[in-house]
Amino acid sequence: MTSIPRSLSDLDALFYSAETPAQHLHVLATLVLKRASVERVSDYELFQSRVAERFRLVEPLRRRPGRSATGRATWIEDPEIFLEQHLHHVVLPEGGGLDALAETAAEIASHPLSRDRPMWEAWFVEGFEKDHTAVVTKIHHSVFDGISGIFALAAFFDLEAHPEARSGGGAGDPAEHSSGTSVRSWPDLGAVAGGLVRRPVSVAKAMTRFSSSGVRLALSRRETTPLPCTGPRMSYNRALTPRRSVGFTSLKLEDVKRVAHSSGASVNDVVVALCAGVLRRYAIQCDELPTRPLVAAIPVSERKRDDGPAGNALSFMFYALPVHLPAVSERLAFVKRSASEAKSLHTKTGEGLLASVAALAPKAAIGPAMRIMSSRGAANVFPPVANVLISNIRGPQVPLYVAGATLCSIFPMGPVIDGVGLGITAMSYGDEMSFGFIACADLVRDIRDFSLGLHVEMAAMLDALPRPRRSRSRST
Repeated sequence: MTSIPRSLSDLDALFYSAETPAQHLHVLATLVLKRASVERVSDYELFQSRVAERFRLVEPLRRRPGRSATGRATWIEDPEIFLEQHLHHVVLPEGGGLDALAETAAEIASHPLSRDRPMWEAWFVEGFEKDHTAVVTKIHHSVFDGISGIFALAAFFDLEAHPEARSGGGAGDPAEHSSGTSVRSWPDLGAVAGGLVRRPVSVAKAMTRFSSSGVRLALSRRETTPLPCTGPRMSYNRALTPRRSVGFTSLKLEDVKRVAHSSGASVNDVVVALCAGVLRRYAIQCDELPTRPLVAAIPVSERKRDDGPAGNALSFMFYALPVHLPAVSERLAFVKRSASEAKSLHTKTGEGLLASVAALAPKAAIGPAMRIMSSRGAANVFPPVANVLISNIRGPQVPLYVAGATLCSIFPMGPVIDGVGLGITAMSYGDEMSFGFIACADLVRDIRDFSLGLHVEMAAMLDALPRPRRSRSRST
């Protein structure tokens, strides 16, 4: 039976429509895998076999974009999917290594996804290291956000290296959210009609929420609770070009938690403070150290039990990044205050705000307006919404396997947007905290500076921890 087309949510439609030749709105994850020790057939053949076996279990991977009779963007289940259009094979130059893998991921990130088929790709990468391979996954942000994307990947993993064959196996049922809620089925005609009737009401509610949030944001103005569009313009806060650069590195999760525990901060606070230190070091190198904080946009999941695992359910908090402060302890204390105030403000004004903005945006005009603004370099004139995008995702807490290979690391990357040409995404998995840096290659001179700076900043944080006192024995 033919499935009924499903309209994109307002937020999904915003991500779908806002793409331009320079602003690619896809998300990526680079997976590093350790080969199984036994002799096997080609790793690429196993990769193809695993994707072919399980991709149909993840409903969003079977959908392609379409249009309803009224012109609204919809998802249509594609009856014929040719995997050779989605799966690719690349071999790194001799020597391989993390930098070569990052360069390949940058090349993949520099091109938009085709819209004539389901909007995802996966690249199998050989030549990384002697006993390791990698996979770069790429999917459009209108299909998944960071949290829903992690649940989608679960379908391709196993919880043990050699599991017993079972129907629709994997690390998690892709038809369920972490709370056990089933994925929404395709809407029936009554639901579609009901949505059209409710549309004016939802727009009116969005207008009310948006205006009241703006007033509260303005009244809450402090150094540690910045407003969007108030950060100093940095060299990476300009109009994008299509080219991307990518950097990968990892820290010991134990070190991050040690700093968090010692300072009474959260792991996320430490991650953001590390990013502030890295950006300070880069600003000094570029001779553009500001005298006031930068503004970081921090994605926040708003996924509810009945939302299902697909699509977007997120908003943003805005943190002040204390790049102007020289001491690591000062920066962490500042971030802690900013995070606390941002969370409080988000509870009062930010929840549902991005969805409200999406509901107010005229869908037919978003694409043309974004392309005109991009072609004319509007981001060079208007203040950037934020200076940098920073995201921290809690990854899987158990070891995962793919067709016998062990998943070693996950390096996530979100998109960059016009005027905000730098994004930093962290993800915990196993004993690692992995970082993916992505930037417009024409706005950041060498993205490896951020990876190297992260380790210097982590060492400085550890050095700043109070030393344990040694007990003195008393003589009798």
